[in-house]
Amino acid sequence: MRSIKLLAAGTAFMVLALVTSGCKSDPSNPYGSTPTGPGPTSPNTIVMAGSVFSPVADTVAVGTTVTWKNNDAYAHTSTSDTGIWDTGNIAGGASATTTFNTAGTYAYHCTYHVGMGMRGTIVVK
Repeated sequence: MRSIKLLAAGTAFMVLALVTSGCKSDPSNPYGSTPTGPGPTSPNTIVMAGSVFSPVADTVAVGTTVTWKNNDAYAHTSTSDTGIWDTGNIAGGASATTTFNTAGTYAYHCTYHVGMGMRGTIVVK
């Protein structure tokens, strides 16, 4: 009977270790851990995840190519509010780019999720 209890305790410990191995401590999370995510992104890359652009605002130099990377399982777009660019569908796991050759402030949105507040801004200097 004792060996069964030890086996059960060891199995529970191994399961807990596997479940938490991709997590980090987050004091603001009452459950104690949060997924660490895909890691750092390349400069001038805007990630689409959870129907949010991240970062929401980015500042780049004239001539910079910005990449939008979709980490969601469903499609997004990066569409200029004034019609200057539209990436079209960016499927889950895919990416698209836009090059900014003129200084200015450019507001954009996802055509599918604009009603959910999926908006961003690129400042080109």
